[in-house]
Amino acid sequence: MSAVKDTNEEKLEALTEAAARTGEDTERRVTEALQTHERPVMPALFNRRERQVVQSALVIELEQGFEHRRKAIAMALESRLHSIREACNHALVMGKTELREQRMAHYAEAMQRLDQRMNKLADDFLQEADQRFERLQRYNNEGIRQREKERLEKSVENFLTTIDRMMAEFNSIVTEHIDHTEV
Repeated sequence: MSAVKDTNEEKLEALTEAAARTGEDTERRVTEALQTHERPVMPALFNRRERQVVQSALVIELEQGFEHRRKAIAMALESRLHSIREACNHALVMGKTELREQRMAHYAEAMQRLDQRMNKLADDFLQEADQRFERLQRYNNEGIRQREKERLEKSVENFLTTIDRMMAEFNSIVTEHIDHTEV
């Protein structure tokens, strides 16, 4: 991949240098043409009309030379811009890939740790709740036994609902988007 990139950069450099040489050559020719035509060329042979024709042709030649140079430079710059754009896109894709891989690995590890801790808490809570349900049988008063049973059932329901809600909230982290735009 790096060899291809180097070859492409060398080709681009060669193209840029060729465009610069062509531009310099055109500039040199234009300068020479201007210097040649600043002095009257065989003034006795050219009348005013002929000089105007020569000057018009010179202007056209200058315009064409400048247009050619402008196009050559524009092509070289466009090639360079395309190469830079490709390099930036490559760097962006590689960076995003690495960051997303790190984020997913971190999330998966955190999810596993959280799941293990929640399971341990749930096991401990439910084991204690089970013992408390067994103790209900020791209460002689039916009203107390019923009231305590309802309270324990509500406590178990609240605990399990809270764990489910917390896990759902943790899972929502994956879909959250953080926007750092300034207001």
